[in-house]
Amino acid sequence: MKNALAFKLFAIGVLVLILMAALSMVRSLVYERQQRAQSVVAEIADHTAHAQTLTGPFLVVPYWVTEWTLTERTENGKAVKEWTAGPETAQRLIVQPDQLDVNGKLQVNMLKRGIFQAPVYKSGLKLTGRFTLPGRADIERRGEVDGKRYAYAWGQPFLTVGVTDVRGLGTIAGQLGGQKLAFLPGSKQAWLGSGVNAPLQGGTQETPQAVDFALDMGLSGTETLNITPVAKANRLALSGDWAHPSFVGPLAPAERNTTDNSFSATWQANDWATGLTDEKLARCAAADKECEQLGVGSFGVRMLDPVDRYALVERTVKYAELFLLLTFGAFFLTEVLKRLRVHPVQYGLVGFALALFFMLTLSLSEHLPFAAAYWLAAGASIALLGYYISHVMAGWQRGLSFSALLAALYGVLFGILQSEDMALLMGSLVLFGLLAVVMVITRKVNWYGLSRSTDDGDADPANPHEPVPLGMQR
Repeated sequence: MKNALAFKLFAIGVLVLILMAALSMVRSLVYERQQRAQSVVAEIADHTAHAQTLTGPFLVVPYWVTEWTLTERTENGKAVKEWTAGPETAQRLIVQPDQLDVNGKLQVNMLKRGIFQAPVYKSGLKLTGRFTLPGRADIERRGEVDGKRYAYAWGQPFLTVGVTDVRGLGTIAGQLGGQKLAFLPGSKQAWLGSGVNAPLQGGTQETPQAVDFALDMGLSGTETLNITPVAKANRLALSGDWAHPSFVGPLAPAERNTTDNSFSATWQANDWATGLTDEKLARCAAADKECEQLGVGSFGVRMLDPVDRYALVERTVKYAELFLLLTFGAFFLTEVLKRLRVHPVQYGLVGFALALFFMLTLSLSEHLPFAAAYWLAAGASIALLGYYISHVMAGWQRGLSFSALLAALYGVLFGILQSEDMALLMGSLVLFGLLAVVMVITRKVNWYGLSRSTDDGDADPANPHEPVPLGMQR
């Protein structure tokens, strides 16, 4: 062979491509386990209650309008005018609160299924606020308008509250203007989705009237609790015994606090910020189907799993190719500087041992804390490769040195994983430092002479591990 060094580099390149294919299979396995974990969370929600969004309360006033039209006809040669009734049309007036205060306290537990788990919560919610009940005089068109008259028939108004999954709804009680409310299943509004409603006694007053309301309810769900700010002025305060909350929604909390075992947060929003107007409510009601625009402005809290093992393993595998190249580079430089011969098959075995580290980390992390799984897999990899390399390179000192190098690489990688905000800086500094080390220790290597030496054979066939002089430049 004219150039054994070129062949060695080519063989290493082919091995790297093969190992990259193996690493892609590990990535696929991580994704598959992530999907399985998410499906288990969905199964837990199916058997308890899904993520909840509370929307309301709204006041709905149903009424019917009959249009009378003035017509003329001739009777006995005389013109006779009379009013003719048209069809009766059903309409409804949807009233949003002027003010809404929501105070909620959550109790969170981890519900397990096999090796997977999901946070489920029970919450106690207290809703207080004020409505301005419309008066009939503000709605009815009195007298004759454009040759027409209108007759109104008023139905029984009711309070309605939307809940994503009513299976999670516990006891609910409340009052409006001193009137005790009795809640019934169903929101009675297609645009609001599932929920509950409470009929109001007394009908619609002649003139507008401001009334206070108060609701107490228990609501359970999985992972997330959202509240839709439906009033003109909204205030939401949530607290719970969970140390890893994620505050979700278009509005950040005005105040927040997290400790080692609890959280609290407060939001404030008006209708300018939420964009929920009477016109939008009217469009939602006219569509007569679930209104997605209502949920867009909701905000609340999501209980994050404090140990998202799959996210950590996924981040670990992102550095797999770099880790592989650095290890192969160290292996190759050791071969060059110590004037040894290492077969491509031995490179391949080292590479597959490195790839198995990532699979070991994944499998162990499903049963152990991530840090323990990581270092257990790293320790097994270091021990195996140290033992193997001490024989490949004919010396336990070399195996020990290589093990120390691997331990340093694993330590740097773990530090990068633990410091996400500093990961780019740490990675850049490490790579720069490694490049500097390589440039310093190879500054006297005569690569042309090295190539010629390998062409002529760089070890005694009877003792392939015996170092022989390679082309070095003084």
